[in-house]
Amino acid sequence: MVELRARYRGTPRSVREARAAVVDYARLCGFPSALTVDIALGVGEALANAVEHGNKDLGFISVACTFQGGELTIEVRDEGSGFDIGHVSKGRREPDAVRGFGISIMRSVMDSVVYEQRGTCVRLRKRLRDGSNTDGLGDASGDASGDASKEA
Repeated sequence: MVELRARYRGTPRSVREARAAVVDYARLCGFPSALTVDIALGVGEALANAVEHGNKDLGFISVACTFQGGELTIEVRDEGSGFDIGHVSKGRREPDAVRGFGISIMRSVMDSVVYEQRGTCVRLRKRLRDGSNTDGLGDASGDASGDASKEA
């Protein structure tokens, strides 16, 4: 199984770089554009939250992606102190709020969103709906070996 594992500085620029790496990985796994848009939006929110809330002192964020059995799993971790997901999940916002929709957005575009370690790790899952290429990466030639790693 080919994985993507990367570590980035906790900066807005890194959000763009990490999101692009995850979307490229999803494409290699066979996800069509309609689903990679959802993946980009979901992982972008997770990454932005990790940078904004989890890395006040410009620590690091890490991303790990795996694809197995037709399901993409993305883990985003930060070095912050975490938060009470139960409090945030209640979803009470002022009617004219312009912020605070990230978790709702992730839940609407991903098949699963689970927080662990007091919110310093979020695991997103997206299933490949057409059933093709469910066992791993690669093109028709079967080139599916290797480990994609990056530290920025």
